[in-house]
Amino acid sequence: MRSRVNVLFRVAVAWLALGLPCSATAGDYPSKPIRFVVPWPAGGIADVRARIMGEPLSKALGQPVVIDNRPGASGTLGAEFVTNSKPDGYTVMYGSIQEQAIAPATLAKLPFDPVNGFTPIVQFSMTSVVLLVPPSLGVNTLKDLVQLAKARAGKLTYASPGLAHTNHVAAEELKRLAGFEAVHVPYKGEAPMYPDLLSGRVDFAFGYVGTAEPQVKAGKLRALLVTGKKRVPQLPDVPTAAEAGVAGLDVYSWGGLMGPPGMPRPVVQRLNTEFAKILQSPEIRSKREFADSEIVTNSPEEFAAFIKREQSVWAERVRRIGLKPE
Repeated sequence: MRSRVNVLFRVAVAWLALGLPCSATAGDYPSKPIRFVVPWPAGGIADVRARIMGEPLSKALGQPVVIDNRPGASGTLGAEFVTNSKPDGYTVMYGSIQEQAIAPATLAKLPFDPVNGFTPIVQFSMTSVVLLVPPSLGVNTLKDLVQLAKARAGKLTYASPGLAHTNHVAAEELKRLAGFEAVHVPYKGEAPMYPDLLSGRVDFAFGYVGTAEPQVKAGKLRALLVTGKKRVPQLPDVPTAAEAGVAGLDVYSWGGLMGPPGMPRPVVQRLNTEFAKILQSPEIRSKREFADSEIVTNSPEEFAAFIKREQSVWAERVRRIGLKPE
């Protein structure tokens, strides 16, 4: 008996020396429900996509996947919760460009370590955003919007899902490149900004194609351009930024699965494999909420390297538009 205990003790010591948790293996994971944190309000594109992916993930893993919306502070509140969670694979997050690349460039103090505070698992997508105006504004093209903004001398307003959000930075880049001024009106997520945009209480905004498409096709909003280098299939008549007359507005959003720092490799690999299968499935690719995106299913190492590059890119972009850390 003593010999067996000694063997187990030496195995545990060796396991800990490698920095690996004793209890997390691919074989026994998962054995209970998984919390899928979305750091944005219900109804936004991240929330909708998380719910779409959560159902097949639950079937694949044999455990419930519970969507947990924790909005606030441009995604950093939910990210703070996840970075402080137990790294056992039972709390993961819909991570995004927002808290991983933009927040480090725009916030003087973060509630998490942007370099070592998370475990990248798999990237989901790269997504263009669309410039939207209510029909009541009376503009049909980017040229019309710029002329109106200049005529009103900084009195136009634009909405965003939050201060220093991707779409806020996109609007600031547009202002810089097109040479006009407008007043920023931040909201607590994408979904809450739409009522004011639809009613004309704010004059324009960048939104995600997946959530904006129904409003555009119903004639309730007008789409003036999409960012990126090519048009999106859902709105084929909407020009790219370059086609609309402003080159260099290559702003994309992206999302991916993140976990707390120090997650066991077998659990990371299991989640990476399952999400890759889900994202490449015809069922997901046929969803309107994913149709505007380039699906990406990379390795954890590739995703980590991508995030590092994005942090550098967005630090320079934020510096260029003069958005000061707060």
